Amino acid sequence: MSTVGVDRTEKKRTITRWNRRLGWALTISFPFSYFAAWLHEQYPSGSIGSWLSFLNVGSQVIGTLILLAHAGYSFFVFGFPAPRLNLRSLNGYSAYLVLLIYLLSQSVTDKEPQHTILVLTSFVLIGLHVLMAGWMAYKRPKRNDPDFKEDFRVLMSPDAEILDAIEARKEAGDIPQAKPALVGTNLDVSLGQVQVLFGVDLEINAGEIAVLMGNNGAGKTTTLRTLSGLQSADLGAVLIDGFDVTGLSPAGRAELGLSLVVGGRAVFGPLTVRENLELFGYRLPQSREEVDARIATVVAKFPWIGERANQLASTLSGGEQQMLAVSQALIVKPKVLVIDEFSLGLAPKIVGQLIELVREIAKQGTAVLLVEQSASVALDLADRIYLMERGRIVFNETGDVARANPERLTQMYLQGSQVSTS
Repeated sequence: MSTVGVDRTEKKRTITRWNRRLGWALTISFPFSYFAAWLHEQYPSGSIGSWLSFLNVGSQVIGTLILLAHAGYSFFVFGFPAPRLNLRSLNGYSAYLVLLIYLLSQSVTDKEPQHTILVLTSFVLIGLHVLMAGWMAYKRPKRNDPDFKEDFRVLMSPDAEILDAIEARKEAGDIPQAKPALVGTNLDVSLGQVQVLFGVDLEINAGEIAVLMGNNGAGKTTTLRTLSGLQSADLGAVLIDGFDVTGLSPAGRAELGLSLVVGGRAVFGPLTVRENLELFGYRLPQSREEVDARIATVVAKFPWIGERANQLASTLSGGEQQMLAVSQALIVKPKVLVIDEFSLGLAPKIVGQLIELVREIAKQGTAVLLVEQSASVALDLADRIYLMERGRIVFNETGDVARANPERLTQMYLQGSQVSTS
């Protein structure tokens, strides 16, 4: 069977499973809507009557929606007419009949005995429908189908399917070998009708510090947003630890270990310094004691964080807020740390402390990618330097090579490489 056929079969199997659950819900909601109507007839006035009227209308609306969804799902699975007349197709047709008779019963609400006959017929059909569904479920060969919890996770989380597939590969030992921690390959990105990235390629290994440089408007922030999932790519792929995460949301990529420090001091201003650190600690599966131990490590390295633990983050200086934002990575210990506007507008003393902090994070095995405007900071800090110009990477060298000939990087940064975007 082709891949398309397998996917369609699996999709129908999942929908059938959900349709069966809708059938069970129908056995509750449909009789309950008539019970609510009967109660309203017994107590038509007063506050009780108002609540019963609301219950009556609400239960009928919910019951009707369940019935419509059930019939729609049945049509998707069985079609009309079904190619073969069997118990499965009869079960699907019964969903259409219940819907048809229910709608007819609503059109003759004030006419007796037609209304009563149609309602009773609906209940009989629902009973037959449930019996057939129960019999088929009993006779169906047992499969390792996802249970309700897994179905609901997939329904609520668009990342669940990809994350589960990655986890399954890890459990099976199917792990890419010699893979960089973060890879962006052939990334094309457009904002509206304007293309801003053209075939961007970059990669960062575990424990490596890569610096992305470029003038304003070169595409640096868009590159970081694309790598972190905040911006979709028109073409190309993003990989974390060798696994393709192009289809994952920012939350999904964070679950795989990517942390982004956005430009503009990424702290929660209404929270205290301590609460900012604890907030990131709650992402971890470790115990509270482990989180406290990691916070203590940050405080030991930067005592002012401990001294101002109860101070609101919004009252810190710009440099202190940036240090607090980057310090959160020491708590989380991500696989990949991406920092926008690393030292923009900060005093040299603060920049020196930030450089020390980033080096400490990289020593823990984290791959670090940061946007930096200063060539001197980049040359001092980077294991690899990328230079962007008009949406393209025009310079890609190791830090050692760049430091051996700093004039080349400076000249390209200040004067441009005359790259053509045509």
